[in-house]
Amino acid sequence: MNSTIYHSYDEINRDLEILKVEKDLAYARLMKDLEETKDSLAPMNLIGETPRKVLGVLGLLSGPLKSAALTWLFKKIF
Repeated sequence: MNSTIYHSYDEINRDLEILKVEKDLAYARLMKDLEETKDSLAPMNLIGETPRKVLGVLGLLSGPLKSAALTWLFKKIF
């Protein structure tokens, strides 16, 4: 770190304000990155787009159609 020579308290206060703004900005970036990481680790995001679309279609089906579709899907997966 560079050694700075200050000639007044105003210079010190200005640098302290700049450092505070930089610290707040870094904290906001950290919180945003943390939130994006939490969102990316959500179960629906981990399984990908295709299974999510299939599950969405299965949600529209009812009764025996849903059961048959799930059975077919699990046979294809496993």
